[in-house]
Amino acid sequence: MSIFSLLARRSGRAFVAAAFVSSLGLGAACSAGTGDSSAGGSGGTASSGTLSGTTGTGFGTGTTGTTTPGDGCAAAAKLIYVLSVQNQLYSFDPNIAGTAAYKLVGTLQCASSGNPQSMSVDRNGTAYVFYDSGQMFQVSTQNAACTPTAYVHPVQNVFNQLGMGFTATQPNVTDETLYIISPDFGLSTVSLPSFGVKQLGGLVTAAELTGGFDGKLFMFEASSATIAEIDRTSLQKTPIHSFQNLSGTQAWAFSRYAGKFYVFTSPDGTTGSTTTQYDPVMKVQAQRDADVGFTIVGAGQSTCVPPPPPL
Repeated sequence: MSIFSLLARRSGRAFVAAAFVSSLGLGAACSAGTGDSSAGGSGGTASSGTLSGTTGTGFGTGTTGTTTPGDGCAAAAKLIYVLSVQNQLYSFDPNIAGTAAYKLVGTLQCASSGNPQSMSVDRNGTAYVFYDSGQMFQVSTQNAACTPTAYVHPVQNVFNQLGMGFTATQPNVTDETLYIISPDFGLSTVSLPSFGVKQLGGLVTAAELTGGFDGKLFMFEASSATIAEIDRTSLQKTPIHSFQNLSGTQAWAFSRYAGKFYVFTSPDGTTGSTTTQYDPVMKVQAQRDADVGFTIVGAGQSTCVPPPPPL
């Protein structure tokens, strides 16, 4: 499920990229750009407040077909992951209060001339990290080890933006699809394990993506600080919530966990990120962590995380 901008520096020149991550009961995503994301239901003005940790949610076991989100999942796939501009990978457990929820996994040493810009996580607990050089790597969420992939960015620029997120192919199944979104070529899918890209012909914008076990797809657009749900057939988006105090942020990421959205933002792309939670059922926006201590440029969770609670 995504989003994720960073202050990239190459040859003494600074490049700013947006990165956003949503994490709530759905697939993972994380990338730089502007986008919308939604957890079902539409809009409304949210109230604000301060959040604290809650009790964890267990997972069932199953066999094949329609099942529960934890079926066949590695333990590493049941958390949110965030990535810093300094190439450090952290796990993030929304059930733990405060900054103790962020635990360092390791430092990426991917063979790239660029900077990390977006991230997503599959059901095996493997992270997919996009660099602004146009490269994509598979990264272990156990030790942050990098493996190159055959991904070829469709439109290659000096600086590249991408949003990423996995979601189930249909509600309540373990099959999943990796979606990407770019201001250069729009919403697309990536076939695995070949890493072939299929452009879908719409939503040409800078945004972050996230999904989930329910097969929904969401985007967060940093320019408007809006979460929206994407109809994967028509490619139309339905706005869910706009964050009045987060528009124009320079570094962001987006994630979804147990039906709630998590937005990680830094106003200038260099200061520590703020984590903001939005509950689409209660229509409540609240600041979870004022400063996590590092700048987040990517975030993602797999479809193994807890789904939204029954309505």
